[in-house]
Formats: sequence, C-alpha cells, structure tokens
Amino acid sequence: MMVIIAALLVITIGVAIFFSIRRPKDFTFKLWGTVTMFVFAPLLTFLVGTLYGISEGSGFAGAAVFMVMAPILFVVGIILFVMGMKYT
Repeated sequence: MMVIIAALLVITIGVAIFFSIRRPKDFTFKLWGTVTMFVFAPLLTFLVGTLYGISEGSGFAGAAVFMVMAPILFVVGIILFVMGMKYT
C-alpha cells in the first residue's frame, strides 16, 4: 500500500511538472494549488501519518500527525491557488 501511494505521488509530481512547463504563471500557480489541495495533502499525510504511527507503535500518533498535516497542506494549496488568481 505504501509503495503504491509513493508511486502515485511521484507520478503526480511528474504530470504536474509536465503540464506546468512553458505555461503562464497564473496557470502554474492554479495547477500546483489544485494538485497540492486534492492530491498531495491526502496522499502525503496518509504516508507520513502511517509511517509515524508504525514507528511510534501507536495508531493515535499517526492520526494526530494526519490531523495536523492535512489542514496545513490544504491551506498551502489554497494560498497557491489564490496567488494564481491574482496573476490574472
């Protein structure tokens, strides 16, 4: 399961980079904001939370990491998206 999620993250980064090359800045910021909110935030928080929970031996620790990281990454995505809206 972890390998699949890591592979999805790598593929998503590659696709986002492919679509953001030679594009206007507004499109690039909107793309990275959307990808951050809806792809990176869930997958990365699941991956990090699970690894931390396994290393600590507590599922509650993993859930706590998930609850802290998910909103932070979502807000980062919103900020990137709003920056793309300001360039238009």
